[in-house]
Amino acid sequence: MIKDECLYLKVPGSTSNLGPGFDSIGLAINRYLHVKIEPSTEWSFHYIDFDDRFPSGKDNMIYQTIEEIERKYGKGKEPRPFAVTMTSELPLERGLGSSAAAIVAAVEIANYAMELGLTLEEKVQIATVFEGHADNVAASLYGGLIIAAGQEGLDTISHKVMDLEMVALIPNHKLKTTDSRSVLPNMLPYQEAVEASSIANLFIGAALQNNWKLAGELMARDLFHQPYRKHLVPDLEQVHEFAISHGGYGAALSGAGPTLIVFAPSGSSEYLQQSLAKRFPIYQCEVLHPTSTGIEVTVGAYENQSI
Repeated sequence: MIKDECLYLKVPGSTSNLGPGFDSIGLAINRYLHVKIEPSTEWSFHYIDFDDRFPSGKDNMIYQTIEEIERKYGKGKEPRPFAVTMTSELPLERGLGSSAAAIVAAVEIANYAMELGLTLEEKVQIATVFEGHADNVAASLYGGLIIAAGQEGLDTISHKVMDLEMVALIPNHKLKTTDSRSVLPNMLPYQEAVEASSIANLFIGAALQNNWKLAGELMARDLFHQPYRKHLVPDLEQVHEFAISHGGYGAALSGAGPTLIVFAPSGSSEYLQQSLAKRFPIYQCEVLHPTSTGIEVTVGAYENQSI
């Protein structure tokens, strides 16, 4: 590594599940975590315009992830220390992949600091261990629409999305993923599981054909998680019906929530955003676009770069 070089990461956030694709389907969005990693004599972490306070030393979650990667995958290599500076366009604990983006950044930093030479799929598998499911981390790494298991030997499918825009309805309150997962059942009856899987399978086929009209209809038929979380996000059904009546494809809970995502044809998101903001004023309504580009990594002289 050249002394004056540093690393720059641009990590897209994501929406996941998209209704019936529970824990296996994600979509990268054009909101980003920006990270600058400068050579240093010790590890430190700095945050620009974050609402929450986070540790600046080795008790930081990103460093602890790097440390765990060193133990499991470092092959005796000790990571070189860096000063890490972050700024994020992703609201925390709103279901837009903020934690997954941070984990992906940690994997990339570890890969760079220890010169591990990880493949993209190896990064997915490692990030899945820390995130617990592959959908968000794979979307941040690959970009586009992804179908992923995050298991060794199983590659991720990445698909470029066409004719799709989104409106995110972001509430003021947060919802921890652990709290949202606590309402899910431990198991489903066999026939219900078969029905849920058939809906998910059809949804995947529709999405891969860019048939978002059918995919939008299937979002409302999810049996894996949304029926159990609807009391946490009581506006989901109304938002879905409103979206369809105003030209949208449908709506789904974004990840574990509480953000709701409306899916719409290209060119219609501005109208829908205005209509949704008027009808559901308690939400901050933002237009989002899919991005086919995953994490972007740039190496350069740090005095010439900023985040």
